[in-house]
Parts: sequence; C-alpha cells; structure tokens
Amino acid sequence: MFRGIDMRGAIERRALHPDAVRQILRKRATLAGLVLPRGERLSPHGLRAGFITQAYINGARDEQIMDHTRQKDLRTMRGYVRRAKLVTESPAKLLGL
Repeated sequence: MFRGIDMRGAIERRALHPDAVRQILRKRATLAGLVLPRGERLSPHGLRAGFITQAYINGARDEQIMDHTRQKDLRTMRGYVRRAKLVTESPAKLLGL
C-alpha cells in the first residue's frame, strides 16, 4: 500500500487514493516537459511493463526481474516478456529487417 509523504518528509498514516500514483506520474511528466506521441499513454502499469520488457531484452534472468518487480508467478511475468520476444526472436531479424 502506498502512503503519502508530507512536506517534512514524514510518512502519512493513511493510504493514497487508488488513482494517486497515476496522477503523480502524469503531473511529474508534465513538469518535466515530457510529450507523448499521439495515441500513447503514460501509466504506472506501462512503466512496469516497459521495465520488464527492457530487462528481458537486456538479458536479465527471470528470477532477477521477478525479484525486482515482486512478482510471484512466472506466467504473469512471462506475459510481459512475450512482447520482448517479438522484437528479439523475430524471424525477420534473421533477414536483417
């Protein structure tokens, strides 16, 4: 459960609203000047999926990825990896495409 942090850096007792992480992410992206291509979305889940996909592409082992993302089920983690395999194991890559 995520909790807020007040201006002094103290952790608040109450949990954040379920949509708070997405709202914080969007606000910070706007402050950073991040502009997404048309049709693209920015979400906490997207960050997770992007991390898992890139870690797989870069050669991280399943156990390392699952440790970092705190996933317990290999099938769930592999659901994200499938997208990475399309890029790294495509037969088109053998043709230099």
